[in-house]
Amino acid sequence: MSFSYNNHEESFTNLPVYVHNIHRTNPHSYTFIKTDVLDRFELCFVAIRCVINAFLGCMLPVIFIGSVRIRGEYLNSMFVAVAMDGNITTLIAFGIGVANNVNSCTWFLMRLKDAIGEGREVAFITNMDDTISSFVGQVFPEAYHGYSSKSVLIYCRLRIGQSTNLDYLFFRACKTYTTQDFEKSFSKLSHDAREVLANIGKTKCARTYFPNIRWNVLNINITEFLLVLSVSQRNVPIITLIDAIVQYIQQTFAERSVVGGMLNTVFTPYTEMVLHRRMQNVGIACGHAIAAARYTKNTELTDMVQIYYLADVFRTTYQTRNVNVIPPALEWEIPESFMVVLIPM
Repeated sequence: MSFSYNNHEESFTNLPVYVHNIHRTNPHSYTFIKTDVLDRFELCFVAIRCVINAFLGCMLPVIFIGSVRIRGEYLNSMFVAVAMDGNITTLIAFGIGVANNVNSCTWFLMRLKDAIGEGREVAFITNMDDTISSFVGQVFPEAYHGYSSKSVLIYCRLRIGQSTNLDYLFFRACKTYTTQDFEKSFSKLSHDAREVLANIGKTKCARTYFPNIRWNVLNINITEFLLVLSVSQRNVPIITLIDAIVQYIQQTFAERSVVGGMLNTVFTPYTEMVLHRRMQNVGIACGHAIAAARYTKNTELTDMVQIYYLADVFRTTYQTRNVNVIPPALEWEIPESFMVVLIPM
């Protein structure tokens, strides 16, 4: 067989071989390829095992799920699952397909469930206008599912009109850390705003399930990943695209391993910044403000901050795990048998 994957047809044909080599270099990773009854490619899923382990052991139990259209002759949709360590967001799984529809969304979420395992206490955040948001509850019926504050604010603006006061009151509610503080801030919104917010699940306050998580930091725009992976904005073969993303993940882990080794503080840089701001204004009702105030009375600050924000946890996350880059095509191992994958129609 040809080792080339520089054109679309050969890239789809060689995709099972490439996936085999993902497992060879990163054992026990989660990779799946979906085809139709005629063996034509429909969707693939990739999650590197050590990245999933890093999420399960060292990161906030929150995943931002999103989908975006990409430019391509055959590949039109990308699905991403993004988590957050104690400092910054991390891509933990992704899928690439020919369509963004019910079957694609459900299949991606099912494969993600396979990767993170059953019975995990995980919350999911999506944008309100994202197709995939409609199917999270079907695949993860026991998990909390909420919307990003940015997409909720856009929803409010479209129905109420934009105003500085609305934005201020809205984000003040988003930045509270307890259900009680959330309800107090929420009550200050206008009557019209309350009606709109009530329609999207006011009573399912995230802090009831996961207190002290800064939900607003997950307001990422998933197109940021596509900007970093500029190759995905062009009509490139599927293996080239997947390989670029794997290299991006590998580079991310390598860079953060170096950053972790340089940290000489108790908390991550992000947490240090937040704590400093809260100590300057302890009147803000949040767990970190209380912790900062008590810290001045010789109370251990670490008692009030989740372990995910500790520099030691950040360091452990990246210095004990390596994402291995897939070797060049000429060094691929060819499995004895592999599935047939044809170019999509």
